Amino acid sequence: DFLLSRVLFFFFLFTFSFNTFSITKHFPLDGYNYQPGKDIGIKQYGANSLHGSNKIVLTFDDGPHIYETPKILDLLKKFNVKATFFINTVNLNSQKKSIIDRILYEGHILGSHDFNHRDNNQENENIFKEELLRSIFDINKLKRQSGVLNKGIFFRFPFGYYGLNPEYHHMNVIRDLSHEIYDENCINFVFWDIDTKDWGPGMTSLEISQNVKAHMIGGKATTVLMENKRWVKKKIFIKNPLKGGVVLLHDRKEETYFATEKILKMAKDYNWEVVPLNDVKEFNFD
Repeated sequence: DFLLSRVLFFFFLFTFSFNTFSITKHFPLDGYNYQPGKDIGIKQYGANSLHGSNKIVLTFDDGPHIYETPKILDLLKKFNVKATFFINTVNLNSQKKSIIDRILYEGHILGSHDFNHRDNNQENENIFKEELLRSIFDINKLKRQSGVLNKGIFFRFPFGYYGLNPEYHHMNVIRDLSHEIYDENCINFVFWDIDTKDWGPGMTSLEISQNVKAHMIGGKATTVLMENKRWVKKKIFIKNPLKGGVVLLHDRKEETYFATEKILKMAKDYNWEVVPLNDVKEFNFD
């Protein structure tokens, strides 16, 4: 009986882990109660379908920026590729409305990076829910005004941090909020596979673009680490590149603009395909 019980225990443990971490769609699981401090991390939410495909998705966080975002849009138009912009809706104003209109009109995806860029783990459940709801309503309003009609929304946690508040878990709130707004589970959370580190102090456009290249074909890359309460750059070597994935960028620095140009040129030279986020299995609403 003891042996049988142990076998059954590991069988159910394997089944649970497989169902939890091998999912294709990146929605909070229905019927599962996420546990604070336990159900965390981003590796299990990689865009596995892109790995080895020579396909990348370009995503830009923290905008819209009054100067840098239009320049990046010009690049995307020049190279005829689509990207996703995760915006903090606190940044919205009448001056930036035309930028949002252009993002939507030119066929890019507008996603939520929450209302502001605070660490969600530092917010209580009510504040997290209220601000995410506000952000989603703001974005849905902008999409309706531009004639873009689609169900659901893409959401990215600020810093990629979640699940560390001991009082509640963000995934449970996202799932419940999704049912309230859309009558179904369709707030699609998005992390990334390739962090360009463009957010790091002193990162050059060459280092940023080289980080994408290293994750695609292997080679030298630059990471950013905290040492003695300061961010410092470190050189690393990637031996086993992903050869595809979701790329993290930020449309608020000139270096990122130049890096984006380099990335798009490399994509052409190396025959990488730049695909829209909603064309990827993990992020398709159908």
